[in-house]
Amino acid sequence: MDRRDRNIGTPVRKSLLALGLLALSGCSMFGGGEAKPGTVALACPKVGIVRELQEMTQFRTGGRDMTDVTSRAAITDYSGNCEYGTDGVTVNLNLFVLAERGPAMQGDKAAYRYFVAVARPDEETPASKAEFETAVEFPKGQTRVVTKEELAPKIPLPKDANAKDWRVLVGFQLTPEQLDFNMAQTKR
Repeated sequence: MDRRDRNIGTPVRKSLLALGLLALSGCSMFGGGEAKPGTVALACPKVGIVRELQEMTQFRTGGRDMTDVTSRAAITDYSGNCEYGTDGVTVNLNLFVLAERGPAMQGDKAAYRYFVAVARPDEETPASKAEFETAVEFPKGQTRVVTKEELAPKIPLPKDANAKDWRVLVGFQLTPEQLDFNMAQTKR
């Protein structure tokens, strides 16, 4: 493997590390709210990025090495809050996606599919899952772009029920080949 092959992901990994530290501080926005005296605080559900689905690498058709990468993207951070209503809780969620142009990219646009899933307390299988697509345009001369996706998943709950043990999970919707690539990268 030559030096160029090892370094294509380095800027993304460095950005992920820096933004990953920010993600830890972003989690506090989903903590418990302040309760009025004599009432119970209703907390926001826990939000998490699925580690194995946090990054997506796209290759040109038939290519599998780093010179064949058309683009890479990573969900680097999130922020937001939640709002309780009479019919449940709405999670106001902002996802930040860092996209990087690859050496095999033709044109200036890339598209990525991602999901938001809601899981009940103590259950592994999501109660609901929605898929979304985002398009990224690279301005002339720019190799990286950060976008913000604004979402508002809703958890139907009875009045005054607490969503603190529910989970909102996000990640890229990967093909089996893309997932295998991610898994191979984490073994390095």
